[in-house]
Amino acid sequence: MFRRIQWRITFFFVLVILIIMCILGFHLVGLTRDSQIDNLRRQLESEARITAEACLPHLREEEEHAALDALARRLGEQLATRITIIAADGRVLGDSQQDPAVMDNHRDRPEIGAAMQHGYGEHTRYSITLGQRMMYIAVPILHEGQVLGVSRAALSLADVDRAVRTVTVSVVLAMAVAAFLIVMAAWAISRITTQPIRRLTAAARRIASGDLEQRLTVNTRDEVEELARSFNDMSVKLSETIETISRDRARLAAVLDNMADGGIMTDGQGNITMANSAAKALFGIRDDVTRTLIEAVRDHEMDDLLKQCLNTSEAQIAQYESKTARRDIRVIAVPVIHEELRGTLLLVQDLTDLRTLQTTRRELIGNISHEFRTPLAGIKAMVETLRGQAIDDRATADDFLLRIDGEVDRLTQIVAELTELSRIETGKAELSLEAVNLNLLLEDVVNQLGPQIERQELTAELKLADNLPLVDADQLRLRQAIVNIVHNAIKFTPPGGEILLATRLEDRSVIVDISDTGPGISRDDLPHIFERFYKADRARSDKGGTGMGLAISKHIVEAHGGRISVRSTEGRGSTFSLSIPTS
Repeated sequence: MFRRIQWRITFFFVLVILIIMCILGFHLVGLTRDSQIDNLRRQLESEARITAEACLPHLREEEEHAALDALARRLGEQLATRITIIAADGRVLGDSQQDPAVMDNHRDRPEIGAAMQHGYGEHTRYSITLGQRMMYIAVPILHEGQVLGVSRAALSLADVDRAVRTVTVSVVLAMAVAAFLIVMAAWAISRITTQPIRRLTAAARRIASGDLEQRLTVNTRDEVEELARSFNDMSVKLSETIETISRDRARLAAVLDNMADGGIMTDGQGNITMANSAAKALFGIRDDVTRTLIEAVRDHEMDDLLKQCLNTSEAQIAQYESKTARRDIRVIAVPVIHEELRGTLLLVQDLTDLRTLQTTRRELIGNISHEFRTPLAGIKAMVETLRGQAIDDRATADDFLLRIDGEVDRLTQIVAELTELSRIETGKAELSLEAVNLNLLLEDVVNQLGPQIERQELTAELKLADNLPLVDADQLRLRQAIVNIVHNAIKFTPPGGEILLATRLEDRSVIVDISDTGPGISRDDLPHIFERFYKADRARSDKGGTGMGLAISKHIVEAHGGRISVRSTEGRGSTFSLSIPTS
């Protein structure tokens, strides 16, 4: 019932009215009861005072006390009220309904005590004698300021309760009639109000089924008419939007079909929904693309990348040699998300020609570096000869020669590192594999660089894992990779800092963590830190360096089938992690 606006309006409207009526009814019943009790109170007080005046002559004389009981009975019959006359000591001297001789002393009655102390007493209680609730009003009987006794009038509250019940029944009947009328009125009003909304709903369903030419005419001159106009505007714009989307989709299909890179679209389950011409030509996909990716391209690396993208909802990139396409390719998997994961777009770039060009360039750099060695060695020899000759300005000559010597050493280092990097990248640097204990290797590196660490006023700490397995590695080259990283940490950690070298075992690989407390690496520099010749801002100071140490370390670790990564927070230091597979 509450799924429809009509009934919701009716229900809540009726509910509010009924609550208001109930509050007013309870208030009216309360006022009626209070009014009846106030009238009864005034009546009893008047009758008690009349009784006090009537019995005053009899109380002043002791021998007249016997006449008080007859007086109380006579007044009780005349006033239709229970009249009781009590002496100052609490004895009952007369009562219109009971024999005073058998009645208890009334001094402890609340209304009697209040009347004697304050001049007026009132109390309502259940009377055991009469078996009903009674209201008692008592006033003192005074003579020349002296209390001779108390006059009390009492009546049952049954009449008050009957009057309250009568009013309550009347209120309930009125509420029932009003509720019925309100329900009918609310139902009629809500039905008239929601009729245009029902028409809007029906039109919206027709639009959802594909009929975009729906238009409504509503002349209610209120918010519903505004809603109808907005609905008509929406229908027009929706029709225009769908037409625009159709045109854009046709353009997008044309663009994708003419792209040089391959493009493959999948749904959330990995089924191909679209593939452009480049992708079909690269992997031999037929026009029928309703199959899964692995069935269509038969490339496990790409299928793994797709699954990883679908599982993480994050972009994934992989570069490898595809056995299916027999080409070096780069695959970018981008999740297609619209409120939820809808699928994946795979962009496939053919890098075969670029890879060949890079290989040629690396070989060229290696050859040029090799050719530089002979002239640089000659320059070194000439500098040493000049330093041995007598020159008039000995100090200037020595300073000049020292500078030349330093630059020559730097060029020699660059050439050596270039050659080493080229050999590693081209795979010409053969690894002499042997079983290596990385714990011992780290201890040896710390001992070797100990003097530099002390000169920089640093501390080095080793945190080595117990029972660390051996790794198959070229000890000299792996040592070179670690030394390069530790040497950087020494250069860029301020005095008083700390360098930590730690080992641990994780997923059948030995992890070497090298941490420092230096200035850290900025976010912009972090993605390029392992590129050759790249120097972060902190390295462009007077720290020196060729910018190839980390590139060499990266290629050495990768040549061992491992991985190298870095975590850094500016102002807190950096941690380089080397992962080497176990034997």
